[in-house]
Amino acid sequence: MNSAHVGTARGILRNAAALFLVGAFAKGAGLVIAILVARFLGPDAMGLYALLFSVAFLLETFISLGMSDSLVRDVAARPAEARQLYFSSLKLVSLIGLAPAAILVIVAFFFIEEGAARASLLVIAAGAPVSGAFVVSQAAIQGKERVLFLTWVTFLVRMVTLGLLTWALYRGAGIAAAFGARVLYQAGSMAFFFGFMRSERKEGASQHSTKSLLSRSVPFAMNKAMRELGVRLPSFVLPGVLGLGAAGIFDAANRLRSTLGMIMSAGIVGLMPAFARNLGRTDVSTGAQSELLIGFSMKYMCIGMSLLATVIALLSHWIIRVLYGSEFAPAAMPLQLLVWAQVLVAVDAVLQQAMLASGSVLPAVRHSAAGVVAQLVLIFLFTTLMGLAGAAVAVLLACAVTLALDLHFVSKNVTAVPVRRFAVAPLAVAVIVACSMLVADHISFALRLLIAIGSWCVAMALFRVLPREELRFILHLAMPGRARATRDP
Repeated sequence: MNSAHVGTARGILRNAAALFLVGAFAKGAGLVIAILVARFLGPDAMGLYALLFSVAFLLETFISLGMSDSLVRDVAARPAEARQLYFSSLKLVSLIGLAPAAILVIVAFFFIEEGAARASLLVIAAGAPVSGAFVVSQAAIQGKERVLFLTWVTFLVRMVTLGLLTWALYRGAGIAAAFGARVLYQAGSMAFFFGFMRSERKEGASQHSTKSLLSRSVPFAMNKAMRELGVRLPSFVLPGVLGLGAAGIFDAANRLRSTLGMIMSAGIVGLMPAFARNLGRTDVSTGAQSELLIGFSMKYMCIGMSLLATVIALLSHWIIRVLYGSEFAPAAMPLQLLVWAQVLVAVDAVLQQAMLASGSVLPAVRHSAAGVVAQLVLIFLFTTLMGLAGAAVAVLLACAVTLALDLHFVSKNVTAVPVRRFAVAPLAVAVIVACSMLVADHISFALRLLIAIGSWCVAMALFRVLPREELRFILHLAMPGRARATRDP
């Protein structure tokens, strides 16, 4: 590894860290909203909120047409056309958002009798065009790699809207207020992003037709819709299998996992510009760089998420009781399983970004669809046998299916990533730690902590996950002054 590798890694980490903060501000507030709903209204209302939120999120994915991925890639690859790409995309998604908005209004007035559900659907309908415009605007800023601007706007607008929502809830507002706060956040953020993109200098006269935009973004939309459906599937299935109350308890755990996943997704987008610039080139040096870029991103994503999963699993009972109350205590075991599922999702997210950046979108869609089908079958099978824990096991196994398919494809068709070094070894460490902690679930916290630390040390040494060369590389990343001193005699 040389100084170029250190510089590349440092730039990627800087972008990913800033986007991680964006996700934390935006999605962490969503978790706060869910906690307020659970605390004030109970498990049944939590189940209803989870169902309606899943509808809103999937609707947003449909309206934005996958441009949260395709536009990032296109703007990063063709910065001179960023302004034209943005406004063409904005016009398209704003028009598309009108159709589902009208459908939701009809459904709310003619098919929904329950007051809270009707009011929430009307708010979701009003915000449908805004959701698509927000996603496109955020993607354009990410593609421009203006991460500091993105971070501050997200933080400030999120704090203001969260304060307004808290005030509304204390004055007796219902679930619809939570969806109203979401619309306000997206509209406020979009206003700042729109102003920034409008101020960009117009270069050239490139035109981007609706057909060209759709041809690039629809495959991304299909893949994103499948992946989001995989995250939201329990919210659709469990109310019919176990009832709204049990679905609400499971969602308490799954929301922590999905919040972690959305924060991780915001950070992982920081890899897309680097992938877009490096993948697809044919020279030997760039091919080797692509292998390292994908491999190290995958490996350290696995290690980082596994460390976080260890902490959450250790504190799962405490986390659930503090956040949601003792009524939601049964969510602790599903949470321990779901955080390890998120480790698999995080590793797979790197592979998915590599596939999308290299143009292998349709295989990504097929693999995501296979994961959704597997999860649906496994939920019905394991839930009848194990209840809520069975639903979590189903999610975990389905994530493993998608990861295996994507890993095989990338190593065979995108770039020859050393699978054992960058995937098998860190994942084996995660499996050993997870199994050790699950077996020791009912013993004291102090002993579980010792078991977690011991299993990490043994597994890392057994699979030699951090050789000396990589430790020196990490040192150079963290201490650039020492790296210069080492180079200079």
